[in-house]
Amino acid sequence: MISNQNSQKILNHIQSLRGISVLLVFFYHLKLKYFNYGYLGVDIFFVISGFVITLMIYQEIEKTKKFNFYNFYKKRFKRIYPVLFFILTISFVLVIFFQPLELLINNLRVYFSSLFGISNLHYLSSNKDYFDTVFDDPFAHTWSLAIEIQFYILFPLLLFCLLKYINFFKNIFLLVLLIIIGVSFSIYFEENIKLIFYSLEFRFWEFCIGALTFF
Repeated sequence: MISNQNSQKILNHIQSLRGISVLLVFFYHLKLKYFNYGYLGVDIFFVISGFVITLMIYQEIEKTKKFNFYNFYKKRFKRIYPVLFFILTISFVLVIFFQPLELLINNLRVYFSSLFGISNLHYLSSNKDYFDTVFDDPFAHTWSLAIEIQFYILFPLLLFCLLKYINFFKNIFLLVLLIIIGVSFSIYFEENIKLIFYSLEFRFWEFCIGALTFF
């Protein structure tokens, strides 16, 4: 079992990696010459989330032999939604004043889909992809948070079952299998960039890499 001291050291390293990911994405949005692939910082975030959530669930199950789903979801909600609501609302108010009125309905739709954690599905059904909207849509970045929220809902259920009812080596095997399947599907559907980009099922393998790294 990982001690609290070692766990804290790991989380400190994770914070540093998060900082690097933020800078990659930030410089990408500034359109700097050498950061054309800075958007990959989002992929790093997904891997980090898989690692951290696995760490949290594993430690609680090891310590208490059970997992409190209610506390987990409550903490995730309190961590995400106060800041999310504030930022989205401020952005929406600014949009009303500085963007044409004909965009109001669409922005309102994205605002609510972002709050409900499904903005990735909204963009998946739209006529434009991420790289068409990323520099002029104030809500375009919420797609990744939507995928994170969907991951937070589903992954604890999966991991709890793996840790509770399946032995260590089978857990490793299943995670590797999920990664292989995810990568294979991404390659198979590579022509449908929007589907791969915005869908949790095509991003899930990245979270699994984080979980596998933990084990």
